[in-house]
Amino acid sequence: MRRIASLIAVTAMFAIVPTSSASAGPVREYAPLPPQIVLDDVCPDFGIVADILVNKEYALTFSDANGDPSRVITTGRLVVRLTNPENGSSIVRNISGPGEVVFHADGSTTLTVSGTWFLFYVAGELGPGSEATSFINRGRVVVDTRPDGLATIRSQTGSLEDVCTTLG
Repeated sequence: MRRIASLIAVTAMFAIVPTSSASAGPVREYAPLPPQIVLDDVCPDFGIVADILVNKEYALTFSDANGDPSRVITTGRLVVRLTNPENGSSIVRNISGPGEVVFHADGSTTLTVSGTWFLFYVAGELGPGSEATSFINRGRVVVDTRPDGLATIRSQTGSLEDVCTTLG
């Protein structure tokens, strides 16, 4: 659960799963983020620094009978500046989503995002031999993540901006 939270904490990238107590209904909470997030090794040759310029995101957390999150829906405005610290190149993007994470009983998760999202993966996270990648998708993406952290992009529609190329 915390691994996928870090994925969408900038991604996905930027929603943090809030801690909620068990209740009869969902809990809506502000989804705070630090002012700056350093993302090491999310491009083949460099990392990315994400500065949070605007965060008005909220998470709607649904919990199971044990009080554990079963589903989190993140909505609201999120604007970031993404910078390649090696050459100073940067872009500003509104990555407001929305998105949903479903937590499965086996420890796996399914992330479904629509609108505009920033997603990033270190080398090997999308399978053995996969390169690090960071992209902004405008459309819909579905990502399944196993309990061991291996992720599979099940589907992707819309336009995709390769952030590594843009900032490279």
